[in-house]
Amino acid sequence: MNDDAVIRKKLVETAEAQKLITYSELGDLIGLDMSQIGQRQRLSKLLGRIVTTEHQQGRPILSAVVVRKDEKRPGRGFFNICHRLGVYGGGKDREVQGDFFAAELKRVHNHRWTK
Repeated sequence: MNDDAVIRKKLVETAEAQKLITYSELGDLIGLDMSQIGQRQRLSKLLGRIVTTEHQQGRPILSAVVVRKDEKRPGRGFFNICHRLGVYGGGKDREVQGDFFAAELKRVHNHRWTK
């Protein structure tokens, strides 16, 4: 299984369990060291590909289940990709971001990922 498939599978499992996972836990699955900027960027690009594909299929933003361990909310990249996909336009206001994240997480948790 390639890295995209491994990560997508874990994201779906996390969503179906109505839980969250940290970027570090996700990176560990494919041998990434999240203390290294290049490896964080690799995970970010991978998540971007998955989210874009899911969005094109009419599904919610699956990466909403991935959070920073210190804040229990997604990183800047989550809001950037959501903005690029046209589903988020709230800018950098943390309260607006928090409201959007909560709503999208609920959509992800409530979506039927497996048939």
